[in-house]
Amino acid sequence: MEEVLSEFITYASARTTPENRQIVLGPVPLAVIERIAGENGIDLNEYVFTIDVYAIRHILKSHGNATKEEARGQRAVTAEDFSLIHQIVTEPDVVFYDGKNRIGRDVIQFQKRIGDRYIILKEVRTGRKQLALNSMRIIKARRSQG
Repeated sequence: MEEVLSEFITYASARTTPENRQIVLGPVPLAVIERIAGENGIDLNEYVFTIDVYAIRHILKSHGNATKEEARGQRAVTAEDFSLIHQIVTEPDVVFYDGKNRIGRDVIQFQKRIGDRYIILKEVRTGRKQLALNSMRIIKARRSQG
C-alpha cells in the first residue's frame, strides 16, 4: 500500500493525472463508526477511506509551504507525511464530527500524535460511501528546553 500511495502522491504533486484519480486505503474501523454514530448519528457502515489527487494538491498548496506554516505554529506537510494517513485514521487518538465543509458535506476530524500532532479532515461522501481526504495539517510538538 505504501508504494502505491507514494507513486500516487508523486503523480498528484507533479500535476499529472494518474489513470485512477483516487486510491482506497481500506474500510472505516468499527470503533470510528460507533463513535461518530453515537455523536451525530452519521452511519459510516460499509464506508471506505479514500484519497484523491485533488486533496493532495490542496494540502500541498495550502499547507506545504514551510514559511507560511511556521507562522501558524505548524510545520509544512511533505509527501512523506501522506504515508501516515492510514495509521492516523485507523488508530486515532481523537476522532469527532467537525461540522460541514464549504460545499456542505459532513466532516470528520482525526488527530494523532506521532511526535507532532497530525490533524486529518475527511469528508463524508454518502453516495459513494467514502470518507475522503479533505485536508491535513501538522501542529509542531513543543520542544522541551534543556
